Amino acid sequence: MPDTTHERTARFWKRPLPDHFLPMAIPRHLRSVTPEDIPALSELFFSAFFGTIDHGGQTEAQYASKAKAILGGRYGEWIPEASWTIEQSVHFGQYASFATTNPTVAQLSLIATAPSFKRMGGGGALLEAALVSLQRLGYMACCAMITAGNAPSELLFASQGFAP
Repeated sequence: MPDTTHERTARFWKRPLPDHFLPMAIPRHLRSVTPEDIPALSELFFSAFFGTIDHGGQTEAQYASKAKAILGGRYGEWIPEASWTIEQSVHFGQYASFATTNPTVAQLSLIATAPSFKRMGGGGALLEAALVSLQRLGYMACCAMITAGNAPSELLFASQGFAP
């Protein structure tokens, strides 16, 4: 499956991770992503990206393939300890983030928020949890590819010290 079915431009964003522990505990309402989450994640990805700059006509099945590819290591080694989901009492998997790595730099592969939960702090909580987890695992830097023009993602990552 191609990563996209339309033309778009992404920019590389990066931030260093400090050599001292970041002052944050992982919130209790977060839990690690597991391969068993793939069906729920494909629904989340489809609803989160449909109608946005990052949606190129992909189907829910294609988003399921993307989730399997991330967890299967297609984009670098998947880091389960830094991949999180927030579960609401009724709505499973309304937020999710994934971290992968190459030998030198951790990469945040994806952060998705269901439309009804946007701008409620879940994406920021996931990003912070991923950064804390990666730093505690010994990574010195973290990066992400953000689609040019995706203002919500650019604002979120800039608020956590990332820069293009």
